Amino acid sequence: MTLEHAILDTLSKATLPLKASEITKLIKPLVGRAATPKAVAAALEAFAASTALNRISGKPQPLYTTQSLKSAAAALLQHCIHAAKKEQPAAKLKLKLPAALQAHFESALAQLSADGAVFVLPGVKRLVYARKPKPSELLDAAKRRALQKILDGVNGVRSQTATLADFMAWLDAEPAAVVPPQAETGTAVPDAANLREWYEQDRVRSSTMMIPLPLTFARYAAWAAERGAAANSQVLRNLIEELYNNGSALLEPCERPQDLPEHERAMLVPMSLGPPGYSWCWIA
Repeated sequence: MTLEHAILDTLSKATLPLKASEITKLIKPLVGRAATPKAVAAALEAFAASTALNRISGKPQPLYTTQSLKSAAAALLQHCIHAAKKEQPAAKLKLKLPAALQAHFESALAQLSADGAVFVLPGVKRLVYARKPKPSELLDAAKRRALQKILDGVNGVRSQTATLADFMAWLDAEPAAVVPPQAETGTAVPDAANLREWYEQDRVRSSTMMIPLPLTFARYAAWAAERGAAANSQVLRNLIEELYNNGSALLEPCERPQDLPEHERAMLVPMSLGPPGYSWCWIA
């Protein structure tokens, strides 16, 4: 493998744009002594000049990628959001991108939000989360203390004491979606028991515990067809997400959701950390 081929191959497989020093380290086992910092730097500049890859100016070193600038901005932005320990204002996140990518910030954030890779809370600051927060998580210590005072005041006239924990549980509880009759919508709606049955059917034929969501969707589609109805990827996605949030299922992330066909991206399930889930297993 030539130095040039190793560089392009490494960058095409990389999730994030890379520095020249990182590329040199990655290709060293492939091309040996030919991977000197000077040779790699020269090859990268030649590729950038020929538009075979994008050179992103930045400090302390430029970054290189075969992705478009918009895709590179989305990849770096998602990495920043998921690496942070808490939510961040959109304005501060924009400044974490190299200056050359900041023009793509809004479109990258919108795409990540549409893909379910991040969650944006509307407001003056537009807080950005790695996952959709529970309503109770939006209450800081001061608001919780104020709520406790309110509860202390009303508990004197209640027959049963209301606790802050009760209030938080009520706040986080979301009513089940009302599904119109199948005769009207034409969409078959399975339940957890159906999902577990399909999982077990695929599990005995799989070498791992994790089953890809498209395989489960194929089971769902066949089941729906038997009932003269249609399968809907969002119905499956919502059911898997509910099981995941309840601790009844585990998810395995998809590192490059942008590489999937559109119909498979629609099935990806948001995870509390990292990219959305592509494969799942039943643990209940």
